[in-house]
Amino acid sequence: MNWWVLVLVLGLVFGVVVLGPYLFPGENQRAMQRLTEVIQAWAGIRDLETYLEVLRPGEPLVRLRVLYLAGLAVRLELEEPEELQGEVYALRSTPEGWLLVHFRPNLSLGLEARFSEQELARILQGLGTPSPNLRVQWPEANTLQIEGLSGPFPRAELQFGENSPVPERILALDANGKALELRLSETKVNTGLELRELFLLDPLPTQWIPIPIPSGGA
Repeated sequence: MNWWVLVLVLGLVFGVVVLGPYLFPGENQRAMQRLTEVIQAWAGIRDLETYLEVLRPGEPLVRLRVLYLAGLAVRLELEEPEELQGEVYALRSTPEGWLLVHFRPNLSLGLEARFSEQELARILQGLGTPSPNLRVQWPEANTLQIEGLSGPFPRAELQFGENSPVPERILALDANGKALELRLSETKVNTGLELRELFLLDPLPTQWIPIPIPSGGA
């Protein structure tokens, strides 16, 4: 699994919240109100479980089960492609910063990386951060369009279900208009997930290897 998939999922989990400071008085009042509602709803999510499909032209489908515990941890369990089935990525907060674990059950191998809050912020910036020219629009009741992101995807569209703060579909567009699509399904919110569920590995790895964080981000 490439680092960009991890970055995209982390960006999905945290990305909507960072739009809060960009609610300028000059923006369309309805767009401001709807975006404020989404951000407030996200703030009330303590835990989340969903299935995520990542589609990119010319690449195999990636399907993952995602578990998220607000402020503490996120877990990605790979279901497709078949050759990566069963692999797990888990990221959790520690007193020193963050711990990332990559579990490869076919090799009974665990890889781990430790890094600071600043390094995590640098990695997430690889997805794209808001710029002074950020534009937010709601062309339809449940569709949010964002333009003016830095990074590889300057434009994004989020499609929400009825009365849900969690997107069902995200379309990220690069500078050439090439699309990366994320689809979420079977989403459950605030069901009482516990931290131990996000770091359960079965069977336990027989070998652990520390790995470095890529110096250039994702």
